[in-house]
Amino acid sequence: MFDYTYEAILADTEATRAIHRKIRYHVYCVERRFENPDDFPFGEEHDHWDDECYTAHFIVRHRRSDQWVAAMRIILPNAPCFPLEALQCLTLTHPNRHLPRRGLGEISRVCIIRSRTAHILNPYLGWNFSHVSKDGESEVFLGLIRAFILYGLHREIRHYYILVTAALARLSRRLGMVLHQAGVPVEHRGWRTPYLLDVQASRTALCRRSMAIRGMFDRNTLAYRPFSLLEKTMDEISLPMPPHLFPGSSTPEAFQPVNTTPYSLHPT
Repeated sequence: MFDYTYEAILADTEATRAIHRKIRYHVYCVERRFENPDDFPFGEEHDHWDDECYTAHFIVRHRRSDQWVAAMRIILPNAPCFPLEALQCLTLTHPNRHLPRRGLGEISRVCIIRSRTAHILNPYLGWNFSHVSKDGESEVFLGLIRAFILYGLHREIRHYYILVTAALARLSRRLGMVLHQAGVPVEHRGWRTPYLLDVQASRTALCRRSMAIRGMFDRNTLAYRPFSLLEKTMDEISLPMPPHLFPGSSTPEAFQPVNTTPYSLHPT
């Protein structure tokens, strides 16, 4: 299962957001040719939705090798608009059109490196990147699903927009995700349809569908960890104990233990 092989990281530092952009460049510009690589001369695919103020970026690493293999982003409610709104494929007649904006987000740029020869194909990738085998793609996909569901519940995001192919919509529903069509199919790297994903209902249905998936959601502390907390924790472990501290004394605020527990708990 995902937790034994991979780990999802919230890319909340500039270094990890660069990793996120490199994965996107490889998948969207090198593997899939969805984007023109000449538009990104430094090997990092990005657009104007990547402002850290209204986007959460996620990356996935292989635990044993420490290599990065996948990425995803969540467009947050405070974004000026959602990518689906820019595509103008949403309709005013979908059943959830009156949902409050503060409870909406959009899942975007879900990508998994598939090429075994990624370093040969892409000179911008270092050896800290790798690929996911075809057999492992479903594991990574489930890990990302858990991350965006639990992240959404923490941020009080009740629904996500997604734009997916008919095949991926069928797969998502078989897994248990609750999708409502929110617009008309649009030509966007192939024909894709906009849906609204119910976050809480999807969590409930996923857990009912499979004991293995329920076990993943029960391990909610493994859903994702902010990279900045990992860095801070490592730094504080290496700090020497202040000489004035001894049993029974109070601990200065700077040396309070860091809580590394995360929050409580192929689309566009």
